[in-house]
Amino acid sequence: MSKKSEFRESRVTKLRFSYDALAPIRELYHDFLSERLPDDVHIGIKAHEDYSEEFKDVKMRWYFAKSQRAVDIFREVLDGCELHLVRSIVGDDLSKMRVVQANIIEIVGSYPEGRWHSDFTDEKLQLNQSATLLTPLLDFKSHFGGLETTSVLRGESLDYDENATVHKYEAGEAILFDGTGTIHRTQSYKAAPDDKRVLVCWQFGEIDEDMEPVFSRIGEKNGDPMFMHAHAD
Repeated sequence: MSKKSEFRESRVTKLRFSYDALAPIRELYHDFLSERLPDDVHIGIKAHEDYSEEFKDVKMRWYFAKSQRAVDIFREVLDGCELHLVRSIVGDDLSKMRVVQANIIEIVGSYPEGRWHSDFTDEKLQLNQSATLLTPLLDFKSHFGGLETTSVLRGESLDYDENATVHKYEAGEAILFDGTGTIHRTQSYKAAPDDKRVLVCWQFGEIDEDMEPVFSRIGEKNGDPMFMHAHAD
């Protein structure tokens, strides 16, 4: 079965690529932490939004692209390696499938059982019009949690746990899932207080005149900027 067919059928697939291709994003991450970013590369910070009691000690942050040059760094990495296939797997037109948001996701220490959710939701957004791609940015320890997905579509039922699959992260392998149709969460795990689990995340949208206002609404709701300009290719 082709990756495109697998994605259409199950809404999840995996792609192998050169782990070294992530070097510019690793440099971006370290430069941000060291406050050495170029003037045109802006990165925002968002903390974990779940303020329930079990999450009060969770150290989780999203470092998100906040300028066009910042998101272009993520795009250039993706388009320059085997992961460029994503833009032909999702949707029907490679030129319309664009990286609209990009993040580095950092968890320090343990992570409790999270909530099930989907990334992009809007009444006008259908299956195969958005996607999320996740892969380890730094060395990934075996006890770190993976990605849990459920085969249940939004609105079908709430039997998420009974229909869940755990996908383990591996260096040089990225997990691609439908941004609207795949309900998912971070797998719970125990770790040392200074253990750092770091992923890179690309989020895709099918952009044309009809979909631009849809993704604008999603960006406003999620509180992150949307970048809908065409890729350099």
